[in-house]
Amino acid sequence: MKSRSFLSLKSGSPSAQGMNRPVSARREVLPPQVPGVVKENRLRKQSGQSGWFISLGLHGIVLLCLAGITIDPLIIHAPAIQIEQPISEPEPEFVFEPEELEVSDVDLKELGALSERGVTVAEAISSTKADIPFIPPPQNILVPKSVRIEPVTFESMGPNEVDQLIETVVGVNVGVAATGASGAIDRLSLEIARSLEDAPTTVCWVFDQSVSLAGQRQEIASRLKRVFRELSHDSQGDAPAGLTNLVLAYGQRFKFIVNKPTRVSSEVVEAIQGIEVDNSGVEKTFTAIRAAAERLSVTRRVGRSNGMIIVFTDEVGDDQSLADQVATICRRLGVSVCVVGVPAPFGQRFIEMKYVEFDPTYASVEDWAVVEQGPETLFPEAIQISENSLSNEAIDSGFGPFSLSKLCYQTGGVYIAVHANRNLRGRVPDRATAPMSSRIRYFFDQELLRDYQPDYVSATKLRQKVASNAAKQSLVTAAAATNLRPMVSPETVFPKKSEGELANLLSLAQRSAAVLQPRVDAIYSQLLRGLPDRERIEEERWKAGFDLAMGRILAMKVRTDAYNLMLARAKSGMQFQRPKSDTWVLRPSDIVNVGSRTEKYADQAREYLRKVVEDHPGTPWAFLAKRELGQPLGYAWDEIHTGINDPPKPRPPGNNNTPMPRDDKPRSLGPPMPKRNLKRI
Repeated sequence: MKSRSFLSLKSGSPSAQGMNRPVSARREVLPPQVPGVVKENRLRKQSGQSGWFISLGLHGIVLLCLAGITIDPLIIHAPAIQIEQPISEPEPEFVFEPEELEVSDVDLKELGALSERGVTVAEAISSTKADIPFIPPPQNILVPKSVRIEPVTFESMGPNEVDQLIETVVGVNVGVAATGASGAIDRLSLEIARSLEDAPTTVCWVFDQSVSLAGQRQEIASRLKRVFRELSHDSQGDAPAGLTNLVLAYGQRFKFIVNKPTRVSSEVVEAIQGIEVDNSGVEKTFTAIRAAAERLSVTRRVGRSNGMIIVFTDEVGDDQSLADQVATICRRLGVSVCVVGVPAPFGQRFIEMKYVEFDPTYASVEDWAVVEQGPETLFPEAIQISENSLSNEAIDSGFGPFSLSKLCYQTGGVYIAVHANRNLRGRVPDRATAPMSSRIRYFFDQELLRDYQPDYVSATKLRQKVASNAAKQSLVTAAAATNLRPMVSPETVFPKKSEGELANLLSLAQRSAAVLQPRVDAIYSQLLRGLPDRERIEEERWKAGFDLAMGRILAMKVRTDAYNLMLARAKSGMQFQRPKSDTWVLRPSDIVNVGSRTEKYADQAREYLRKVVEDHPGTPWAFLAKRELGQPLGYAWDEIHTGINDPPKPRPPGNNNTPMPRDDKPRSLGPPMPKRNLKRI
């Protein structure tokens, strides 16, 4: 019935009749709402929604039930393994019977691998010698082969971060001592061998073209032949398969003598032997090292090898301002720098060198030339007191010049300080000083100085370290301001012609003390400001430096005050105890009796100096403190007879002999040989 009604409505409705109208017209006409159809559709929709909610509820109940069920995991018990180790029998103990021993009288200080005969001493003693030495094959070590090493970039780091990384990676000790440059080559061969164990290596040999190093270059070239032969185990002497070489010479300018890496040892030796002398007297050491590092960077990119720079020089260099820049470049490129140089004099920049002419075109002379070989620190750490000729004598610092030693330290290299007189005991006189060697009077055991190494950090960080401690700051300030020459040849003999003339002589002598005393008091006051922070110093070097400075300046203050007070006491009037005495003499004395205040300063000076001797034995600081203790602090008056008031004696008559006439015969003398300018060696 409903179906028929629906069809009849569908066929007879106006909407059905308008199906043939245009589309636009049809959109405007809406079909009429049929109550039965709408109700049926609503019921169907409601029934579908109810079923969906029922299904969701049933699934939720099932999930909750499953979540409440727990299942114990299956435990698999591993089989027990029992390890049994048999009790090993104790090994028999060998008892060595004493044998007769013969003790050699040879001084061991003349031997050793770093001496001039180091290689011959170190050779194996055997009845036969194999042509090719036996080298045990390396054991197979189970290590992962795919190890990736991340490169370190220094550009993104600040100066403090770079210094911390260097202190972590680089070895603590950088200095090595040797008695000759050729002996130092044997020490360098060890560094090359270590590098070859890691990777193929390119070595750039850098030579100073100065006159003073000309003789040693020939010795070094001949020693290199043996080094190449030992490293390669090749009878022909060629360099090892992984070792290639460059040669650079420098003076006022630099030049690559061998500009392409080569394995031919003869080419390297001939290049070194053919280096010409540069008479300019200018040495651009750090400029040459930078050029060598840049050339090695190209070689390392092509061959993926290690890079080493080995420098031979006997001075610091005229371009030390480039030291930090060159160190940064070498670190960035991964190039290590080793230097065969000279020991720096303790606390001094310049030193005299015994120059012996070797060129036959110049006059054969032996003279002392002033060269720059120090100091061993960036900032001065020792006050300079020139009391007499002995005070000006240079002593060994135990380290090389600061700029070069710091470069070796920061790049993972080594500085080898060479001096031919290193093994001599006691004071080295002029006659014993080796030719082309500096006038260093005393040497010290370098092993004892390991804990006294200077701070090889950047200038910025070193300033921060110094500023962080008042004692360090006061020491550096006082050392930079001092070059004291206490009372140059003070007057100690005072003849008494009359009371007025004696008083005048005493007043004139007091002037030297009056000029010096304010300077001494100013330095003492500067050190006194840092005294509260002295106990906070941790480094042995700074402890020794501060205590020595306090002891020496106090001793100088006591001597100056005592001299002035003794002269003032004499001006008040003194009487001779012996009838023939006519002259007062002021002699040094261990007794200081010019007042309780000066005596207190004397006790403090001795206390500081003794502390340095006891706490730092075998060091330059202890040596200077012991020498200071050997000089009296006070003065005492003595009286003598000089005959100043005696009547003059008559002169004896002459013999009236006629002098012989001079030989006026002309002699033909050849032109004098030219003398080398020692300022350009």
